[in-house]
Amino acid sequence: MEKQLTDLDLRKNKYPIDVLIKNFNYVSNTALLLYQTLDADFCKKYILNEAYQTVEESYKIDIEYVLKRQPHLTYKDLVD
Repeated sequence: MEKQLTDLDLRKNKYPIDVLIKNFNYVSNTALLLYQTLDADFCKKYILNEAYQTVEESYKIDIEYVLKRQPHLTYKDLVD
């Protein structure tokens, strides 16, 4: 069985999207946005989906926050 990633792992290394999806329930959305390079589909499906936001995170994670932390994405990427 593969090791479950932690927020600390995300700080130290970059991981492919498929690995991030498998470990999504073990890491915070904030750490994902701060330390990993995410694609628009991942952000729409997991980060901006209110079902996956914790109480602590939900106050700050919106499209503007995602764009600030993932500057390679555009507003259009996240709303299309």
